Amino acid sequence: MTGLPLRTVALAVVVLAWIGLAREAWFHFVSEPVWTLPSATREPRPEERYGPVRAALPPAGRVGYLSDLPVAASPAARTADDYGTWLYQQAQYALAPVVLVHGESRTDVVLANVKDPEHVDALAHAYGLRVVERFHGGAVALLRP
Repeated sequence: MTGLPLRTVALAVVVLAWIGLAREAWFHFVSEPVWTLPSATREPRPEERYGPVRAALPPAGRVGYLSDLPVAASPAARTADDYGTWLYQQAQYALAPVVLVHGESRTDVVLANVKDPEHVDALAHAYGLRVVERFHGGAVALLRP
């Protein structure tokens, strides 16, 4: 039987084990430090922002989505400030199975999700909509034609 010497195979296993250990150490101590987890569990979950909104939306279907922040249309299209994309993704996650259609204002209900609550009225006016109800300190609002 010919093959690699046992010592070479053992060395390869040890090297791979060290690589795996280094990878785990990177994730636990640098990328997502373990000591930040207790404070992260006390923060409000992102979907709590949309709890009251869910009751005002239809149970399923398409809902328009407007924002005062840019939203990346594809994963490759990153912006300097991805807060608009983050808001959109969190709203889509929290309100599923409702499908939020970014930039759409011709649906029966449109969700306005803004960074600055002062922008809701201007956003509604720009699309010929009226504000029906406000949530989360005015940063989230339902709009209708």
